Amino acid sequence: MAYRSTRRGHTPPVRGKKRVRHVLSAFGSLVVVGVVLFVAGRLLFSFGDRVMMLAREAHRHRQEIAALRQETEWYREQNAILQRQIQTLHTRSGIILEARRQGYGFPGERLLVMEPSPTQPESQRK
Repeated sequence: MAYRSTRRGHTPPVRGKKRVRHVLSAFGSLVVVGVVLFVAGRLLFSFGDRVMMLAREAHRHRQEIAALRQETEWYREQNAILQRQIQTLHTRSGIILEARRQGYGFPGERLLVMEPSPTQPESQRK
């Protein structure tokens, strides 16, 4: 059997060795891929519980932040109400009105105190 390119001192490649090298390199690649996948799987399973725990904790923190934001908004509304009351109480008519609510009056005045009716809801008694 004659080879097409034969040079002096050069032996033609043996086809069987070439196949073996190709098979070995393909097998080596598969082994490397398998090892990488195995290591990645081990890392995933070893850190998976921690990641899930952190995700649950982050979700709980987001819920707490939302609740605190609602509470902060409620306190801002209450602060605005109290600021309006302070502004009202800094006027002469506001002082007189608050004094009358507390049962005070001007000298010589007769105060009429009315008890709330028993059927009236508690929120309207004031």
